[in-house]
Amino acid sequence: MKTEVPTNLNEDPRFSAATALLEKLKAELKETEDLIDNNLSALSVASAARRNRIEEQAHAMLAGQPDAALNASAETARIRADIEAAQLKRPALHRAIELQRQVVEQLRGELHAKICRDLAPKHIGLVREIAKRLIDLDAALMAEHDLRDEIFHGTGLHGLTPMMVGNLGLLRDEYSLTASYLIECVKNGFLKKSELPEHLRGRVPSQEPAPTVQKRQAADPDGWLHATA
Repeated sequence: MKTEVPTNLNEDPRFSAATALLEKLKAELKETEDLIDNNLSALSVASAARRNRIEEQAHAMLAGQPDAALNASAETARIRADIEAAQLKRPALHRAIELQRQVVEQLRGELHAKICRDLAPKHIGLVREIAKRLIDLDAALMAEHDLRDEIFHGTGLHGLTPMMVGNLGLLRDEYSLTASYLIECVKNGFLKKSELPEHLRGRVPSQEPAPTVQKRQAADPDGWLHATA
C-alpha cells in the first residue's frame, strides 16, 4: 500500500515541539509585559498617595497601628522589585523568541525541501498527464475547427457553432497558450524536447555545452617556462 507523503509540517514531532516552544515563549512575553504594565499602574497609584504618607503614619500611630505605613512602603518596594525583575526578563524573552523562530524556520525549510523531493515524482506525473491531455484535447479541437473550416470553404457560409475552449488556441499556432505550456514543460524538465510537436522544438533553446577551461601549463621546477639557451 502506497504511503502518502504528509504535507502538514505539524505532523512532524520536531516541528510541532519547536512551534509549541515558540508559542510558549511568546505567551510568557505577553504575561511579562502585562505584569510590567499592571505594576507600573499600581506604582503610579502608590506614588500619588505618597504625599499623604506622614499623615497616614501619624493617624496609624494614634490608632495603635504603627506599622501600617511601613507595610505600605514594603508593598511599594515589592512592586518596584517585580517591575525590575520583569524588565530584565523581557529582553531575554525577546532574544529567546528570536532564536527559537530561527529554529522553527530552519526546520520549516528542511521539511519543505524534503516534502518537495518526496512529491516531485508525483508532480512530474501530474504535469505530464496535463501535457498529454492537452495534446489529446488539441487533436479534438483541431478536428472540430477543420470541420467547420471545410464547410465554409465548400459552401462559403458558416453554419456550425464554433466550440473552442477559452483562449487555449491550437498547437499549430506556436504562440498559443497550449503551445506555450508545452514549451514551458520542456524548459522545466517535465517533457523531453523530442516529445514536442516538431514545429515547436525550435522555440526551445538548445543547451550550450559548458565552456572548457584551458589548464595553465605548470612552471618548471626552476620557475622558467620554455627557457632557451
